[in-house]
Amino acid sequence: MNFEEFLMIIEKYGLKSTAIIIFLFLLIKFIKNKWGVWLIQKIGDKLSILTKKKDETIGIRTIKESDVLNHEIFNYIDFWVSSRIPTIEFSTEYRTIVFRRYLTIYLKNYKSKIYSFLNSKKYQGMDNSEVNQSLLQLINDIINSYEKEMIDDGIPKYIVNKMKCKNNDMVTLTMDLIDNMCNSKFYESDKNFLKVYSILNILLSILENAITGSQLVCNSINGHLKGFRFRDGDSEVIEP
Repeated sequence: MNFEEFLMIIEKYGLKSTAIIIFLFLLIKFIKNKWGVWLIQKIGDKLSILTKKKDETIGIRTIKESDVLNHEIFNYIDFWVSSRIPTIEFSTEYRTIVFRRYLTIYLKNYKSKIYSFLNSKKYQGMDNSEVNQSLLQLINDIINSYEKEMIDDGIPKYIVNKMKCKNNDMVTLTMDLIDNMCNSKFYESDKNFLKVYSILNILLSILENAITGSQLVCNSINGHLKGFRFRDGDSEVIEP
């Protein structure tokens, strides 16, 4: 990324979103390094000791099942789908309709799959390894689900693949963090509530990144969609 591209991102998405993107990018680079993984593990273990001591003296709010079930990720998804996405404008009418549809399917699949996972309550009786595998499987199931629905809905596979490439680093980061959280004493809690709650916090940032990054993906496509058609209700739009 050169300086002009950096300024363009700030101008388009604001300092807050830009800071999140840069932080996640650096975190990806860091966590892929074996020393980064080791350091995160050690920091987590130290924080666990400090948290336990603090908990014994002044008390800390414990994450409960209601906190997990009512996590803010669900409210954010509802807001994005109903208010934010319908106002996002892309470079052409065709791309605006298609990318809005992409993001809507993307977010709704995350919401429904996460909600089903939480309501099954299966994770509550799992050991660390089982929680790890179930969360990784959840991510894979979500990806497979929304990609299939998108293709069935008529979204060009080219767009699905472009967004997949854009999101791959975030997915890798999420899986690495899941693995580290499930193997860190810092996230030990009753019925795995803290682990799951923390993962939902991470997923919230990942979803935000996908929304803000969709316009960059759109602008990078150039003329690859020329002549493509997409049916929107009773009307049809064509990429010029």
